[in-house]
Amino acid sequence: QLSAYTDCCHGAGLAVIHPAYYRTICEKGAVKFARFATRVWGIPAEGRSEVELAHAGVEALADFIRELGLPATLRELGMTEQTPLEEIAGSVMLTDGGYGHLTRDDVLAIFKMCL
Repeated sequence: QLSAYTDCCHGAGLAVIHPAYYRTICEKGAVKFARFATRVWGIPAEGRSEVELAHAGVEALADFIRELGLPATLRELGMTEQTPLEEIAGSVMLTDGGYGHLTRDDVLAIFKMCL
């Protein structure tokens, strides 16, 4: 939806949003996010709870995005406090499934985390 309302490239928007989104849901999907941490990023599981490992995997992804030089904030995509984030959040199609139901307020909070 960001690219529908702004000049944001779809992939760049995903690079910004995914870490914040995953931080929001990773505890609900800790088993899969922990597996992501160990299998994709090679993070050792020893000494970490499943939730700690899940968060470590998300942070490894965020670090990788920055290492690639991709944008990490909405500001880097030219957005400001004047960007109609409430309107954009209101236009997001919300579906059940995944790791819990997100509300429009949840989506708006994720956008604000990304500023």
